[in-house]
Amino acid sequence: MAYAINKTDGTVVATVADGTLDTSSSSLSLIGKNYAGYGEVLNENQIKILENFANTSSNTPTAPLQGQIWYNTTANQLQVYNGSSFKSVSGANVNSTEPTNTAQGDLWYDSTNGQLYVYNGSAFVLVGPQSTSGAGVTGAVSTTITDNTGVDRTVLQFKIADTIIGMLSSVEFTPQTAISGFSTISKGFDLSTAITSNKFVGTSTDSDALGGVAAASYLRADTNDTTSGTLGVLNDTGLTVGVDSDFTISQSGANTTLKNVTQDGDIIFNVNDGGSDTTAMTIDGATNTTSIANLTVTGTMTTSGAVQNINVTNLSVTDPLIVLGAGTTNTSGTDKGIIFDRGVDTNAAFIWDESTDEFAAVLTTEAGTTAGNIAISSYATIHATATAAQYSDLAERYETEDNLQPGDIVNIGGVKEITKTTPHEAECFGVISTAPAFKMNADAGPDSTHPYVALAGRVPCKVEGVAAKGARLIPGPTPGVAVATDPENITNFNQVGRALEDKDSDGIGMIEIVVGKC
Repeated sequence: MAYAINKTDGTVVATVADGTLDTSSSSLSLIGKNYAGYGEVLNENQIKILENFANTSSNTPTAPLQGQIWYNTTANQLQVYNGSSFKSVSGANVNSTEPTNTAQGDLWYDSTNGQLYVYNGSAFVLVGPQSTSGAGVTGAVSTTITDNTGVDRTVLQFKIADTIIGMLSSVEFTPQTAISGFSTISKGFDLSTAITSNKFVGTSTDSDALGGVAAASYLRADTNDTTSGTLGVLNDTGLTVGVDSDFTISQSGANTTLKNVTQDGDIIFNVNDGGSDTTAMTIDGATNTTSIANLTVTGTMTTSGAVQNINVTNLSVTDPLIVLGAGTTNTSGTDKGIIFDRGVDTNAAFIWDESTDEFAAVLTTEAGTTAGNIAISSYATIHATATAAQYSDLAERYETEDNLQPGDIVNIGGVKEITKTTPHEAECFGVISTAPAFKMNADAGPDSTHPYVALAGRVPCKVEGVAAKGARLIPGPTPGVAVATDPENITNFNQVGRALEDKDSDGIGMIEIVVGKC
């Protein structure tokens, strides 16, 4: 009758029939009832148990049961089956792949990389070495170095693939035997000088030096500081000053801009004037105007806009010539001169009057804010001493209804004050002047209605017929024209004057005469 073979936990390993031998259900041969030769099988089972199924790693026990012990003759290790694989009872599990069915504290030696791991309950954690097999020593290595005085110094070397990249020492010393990259080992952490661009990368909370320059030599951003060198800002956005970034200095192409970005904010330039803090110049942001305490221009000063006011107590101009209206291309109707502001009184002016081509001292309502023909309220009186005159006659304005021309001889009469002399008029008053030396009653009116009448002096005069130099002149047959006459024809009232030059023609011409009875 067949019987069942049970494990310790009661589960059936196999059912062995009478007279049979089961060699597949476990690593032992299971013997059925009445099996012939059972003695040898039984004895071999006992031997296997005694030697713990000792065999090479390529001949692991067949059909192992969980908890079964096997001596691996290849690894010389006693191993136990955990349900999926054999693992070492003592020492680490040696394998090229990570073991399964592990428990916390299990060791695994990675045979491929030559590294030892420990299982923390959820994963294998590397114990060491840090470097994989064949990669050289990588990591921190404690070693002893003899210095040049024969004293052994313990240091910590930091290696990557057997190359020392840095050393940590508690003292400063010089190695007795030269070490590449470490001619002197300083107190602290030393980087190898033999490795190009070997450096710390990251954030440091403090440093004695940067680039070989002492930390105290760098400018600070959190406090007041100074520099004995040149400070440069090598970008066009430039420099910003102020808690609110109020003031900027920037560059655009060839142009530099100084800007107060605060609305209506001023830019003020101060100097130390004899120990006193003094404002030399203010640029007013609200009015867009510039105030300068004192201005000296040693070169050429050109203004292109309206100069409203020059508020000075005394104005001194070194240049002996002042040009008004410089660059003017059309002078028609544009008077030029100086206007004197008289406050509540009518302003006074000394001008060149383009309408009359002459200088004039006038009273005017103009303030100098407009260009053009100045509105003359009246002519002003000039008190001066005259030593010479450009022209030669004394003249006065008189009103007329006639169209009188320079050189016409006139008499008092007509609808107005004067009129041309009639043919052979018995009386004569004067000659219409071209350019009087002295003008009387100048404000009476314009030349068209109030021409100047020469009363004395030299003046051009219309003469008809031949007249010798020195000849006496009286009204002739043509109205307003004189003729030469003999002295016996002269009365106290009809003589115009005497010719100052010869006239050889018979017609009417203009010659210079002296007006008056002479």
